[in-house]
Amino acid sequence: MLGASAPAPAAGDVRQSHPPRCRTEDGRLRRRARRIRGNRSLPPSPPRASHPRQALPAASAAVCAASEADLFHLLVDNFNEGTYPLRRIDTSSLFFPRAEEVVPRKVEDARLPHPLVSFAPLGDSCVSGNLAFFTTFGCGNKKSLIAGADEKGFTFMYDLDQRVVHNQVHLNEPKQHDPVSLAVGDALYVMDRSPRPQNRRGFEALVYGHEQPGSLVGTQSWRWHCLPPPPYVLAPGYKPSSISAYTVVGGSRIWISTPDIGTYSFDTSTGTWDKAGKWVLPFHGRADYFPEYNLWLGFSSESRLLCSSDLSTASVQVKPALHGILEDKQVEEGWVLNESQLVYLGLGKFCVAKFFETEHYEVSRQGYVPQNESFAVLTGFVMDLTGPGGQLRMIRHKSRRYRFQAMTTGWVF
Repeated sequence: MLGASAPAPAAGDVRQSHPPRCRTEDGRLRRRARRIRGNRSLPPSPPRASHPRQALPAASAAVCAASEADLFHLLVDNFNEGTYPLRRIDTSSLFFPRAEEVVPRKVEDARLPHPLVSFAPLGDSCVSGNLAFFTTFGCGNKKSLIAGADEKGFTFMYDLDQRVVHNQVHLNEPKQHDPVSLAVGDALYVMDRSPRPQNRRGFEALVYGHEQPGSLVGTQSWRWHCLPPPPYVLAPGYKPSSISAYTVVGGSRIWISTPDIGTYSFDTSTGTWDKAGKWVLPFHGRADYFPEYNLWLGFSSESRLLCSSDLSTASVQVKPALHGILEDKQVEEGWVLNESQLVYLGLGKFCVAKFFETEHYEVSRQGYVPQNESFAVLTGFVMDLTGPGGQLRMIRHKSRRYRFQAMTTGWVF
């Protein structure tokens, strides 16, 4: 088994030109790092892949027994091992079987399932590198691809449904820690969290298509394309500032908000920027649009709790406002919240994933030694369309805590 229990490979075994590697549960390296070759391509439909790829082992019997609709993916880093294990979580354990049984309980501790696969960057030094993972994307309605990139810009793609790793591509410019990522149409858009004037390729799109204009159909592949930075980045006197919130509006426009600067809109169909307003979005991090509710859901910039907003009413003069907070605060004393993420499971079911850490001190011969603990709390919610006054509300079901030995960041898909 890899990830938390498998030893990290010796440093310096692979030259730095190699991309991140992928390892499976039995500890064998299932995929050799290789240089990018232009004639290798990723098919528009993953099940019909024609290029060389390597299958990963099937999930455990317990996971396979669960319905695909009741599963989602949890990926965290293991700082001690220098790996990024990917696990499938059975979300049926987050919900009561019948609505009349819903009685909120305290957070329950749960055992982590074995990793399906574990990713690891390769480097020349004894210091492990980092990987950044982006949101799900793909061609057509099935968004089952995730992508991860190392500090040198090497990018690999992994199909969550087929459990296969596709060929690598290379970013035109490596991205900073914790970049912004959004899926629009069939493309994946990635931007530096704090755009800098000197990073002229800080905004890119991973697009499937022909390698060169006029090339044959058989040479289609996924490639990174450079896009223009937000106009304020190149304005005189600009100081690098972090993007506080971002989302997709109208199916084709990317909105990014930066404090003291405002909100800018990028039209993916024309490749141009406009200023949406001097205001900032009321969210912290990413927000997603749900057409069945005609609302955007995300986490409040003030309370960091799940909330909703109708961005269709916003204009240059009119700032979008929160419709309401959709969850109660569950943080216990001593818990430090690092990140919150939302996953839609279908049929009105959601999972809220929150990544925490705690710190306490133990007495030793050296005195008081700080001890850190990292864990993720997953909570099941069901959207209720018959709330008071006709407003939407979330009904909280169960919460389960998964502990990690050395986690610094995590993602859910």
